[in-house]
Amino acid sequence: MKALLSRISRAFQASKAQLQCPLCKTADISFTPLDSYYRDNAKANGYQYFGQGEMTAVDSYSCSACGASDRERLYAYWVEQMIASGRLHEGHRLIHFSPEPALGALIQQKGLFDYSTADLVMPGVDYHADLMDLPFEDESVDFFICSHVLEHVPDDRQAIRELHRITRKSGVGILMAPIILGLKHTDEEASPCSPEERWRRFGQDDHVRLYAHNDYVQRIQESGFKLKQLGQAHFGAQLFRSLGLKDTSILYIVSKS
Repeated sequence: MKALLSRISRAFQASKAQLQCPLCKTADISFTPLDSYYRDNAKANGYQYFGQGEMTAVDSYSCSACGASDRERLYAYWVEQMIASGRLHEGHRLIHFSPEPALGALIQQKGLFDYSTADLVMPGVDYHADLMDLPFEDESVDFFICSHVLEHVPDDRQAIRELHRITRKSGVGILMAPIILGLKHTDEEASPCSPEERWRRFGQDDHVRLYAHNDYVQRIQESGFKLKQLGQAHFGAQLFRSLGLKDTSILYIVSKS
């Protein structure tokens, strides 16, 4: 029995040592849960899908060292892969919509890209821009990151068309939104409703829709984008464990070619 417990302990310690953050490069980290604010408000307002997000890892959401979210960790890993392969390289124009601080800092530190930030209301960005009417020329962007913005936008189809318009023929983008596992149809409401109603239906008071997977894919493809869905089968189960990701996580990559 002691020998068995010893082997289990060694295996646990080894698996723990494999945890890593591709943003802050800290090894042997731990991951912290999603802030209880979201769970408490979901419960208080009757939101029935808490914890059922395709990607959001409720129990291993943030890096204990730098605070990067689960999705940021996957984005950073993929960006590093693309740089190493030469698909993303020095001089490429990158627009980062509603920029995540840790991910933005990592990209800027590399000094490779013509990097700009954009958001409708966020302070300190380079462009105060409406995603449905972007102030960028046609086919002027090599790479964009637009993560968890579409669920805030009144007309998400128009926003996706705008992203398609500004992307170069050789360009690529990370286009992500919260998706609920098993949801058959997207629930959305463009007309005004109370914060409590938005919490109940969408899981946050500043969201206007809750995406079903197939609807999300269809809306992207309607715009003319080609779509790759990169999940655990692409990245490997070991990487998903090391990044603290849910097994169901998918990285949505769009391109014109």
